[in-house]
Amino acid sequence: MKRERAAATVSRAKGLAAEIRWLLGISLCAILLFPERSAPAEVSQGAQIAATCASCHDPTGGGLAIPPIAALDERAIVKAMLAFRASESPSHVMHAVALSLSDDELAATARYLADRAKAGRQP
Repeated sequence: MKRERAAATVSRAKGLAAEIRWLLGISLCAILLFPERSAPAEVSQGAQIAATCASCHDPTGGGLAIPPIAALDERAIVKAMLAFRASESPSHVMHAVALSLSDDELAATARYLADRAKAGRQP
């Protein structure tokens, strides 16, 4: 009985290994056939963080109850975030967000948002 269960488990594991190899092969082909056409990693990082910003500031970077960020330039975004980090601006949420970002992440996000605003695109 134990041998039969062990044999069944090994058989299932071999089947899963084959499926995983197949999925990895398909994924690799997709990566090679459809390369990413995005900007440098820093912009990608900024875009990822900006997507989080959009959850409150809405996808257009505007907002009614929450101040808009879409029209701000890079320096204004960094200045505002540093003020939140230092608790100079009153917002517990933004204070926590500002503390969670490294200086590099903050710079990448500000650059991304400012570049999108200059191009007239949504964050």
